[in-house]
Amino acid sequence: MEFDWIALAVAVSLCVAVAALEGAITPDAVKTWYPTLNKPWWNLPFAAFVAVAFVVYLIDGFVAYRLWACATLPGSRTIGLTALVVVMVFNALWNYALFATRNTLVGWLGLLAFLAPLVLLQVALFVYDALAAWAHLVYFAWVVGYDVPLFYRIWRLNPPSDRLETG
Repeated sequence: MEFDWIALAVAVSLCVAVAALEGAITPDAVKTWYPTLNKPWWNLPFAAFVAVAFVVYLIDGFVAYRLWACATLPGSRTIGLTALVVVMVFNALWNYALFATRNTLVGWLGLLAFLAPLVLLQVALFVYDALAAWAHLVYFAWVVGYDVPLFYRIWRLNPPSDRLETG
């Protein structure tokens, strides 16, 4: 396979755009409210979450590159990239929902809803590009094996009040 500069430009642009969106819409509550929550002993420090986010963007960039450059089935590039964008944007919106509402139940339910597009993307990747699918499986495993149990525990340790907070 010959290196595809257009695919690289698409992949990098996509990751930068979604990271900028996520940075722009994530409220300061990530630094002010979230640290005050009770968390299980196996919660990672904030710096580790930042590192994980960086790795996730690398994986997403790799997946976007592979879908642009290597997906050959009819419609596979469009379907695969659309599914990837949906997952990336949904992740950014989940951050917004959790931190804007300051509500652990909203965070838990949002994470459960996030599983649907994540599963669809993972299945599409196995159909369209096995290498991208295996790479993305690392993120899938992180969400299912760590994020879901973590935010379940955070919700149970910090039941929300009857109303949503707005700041």
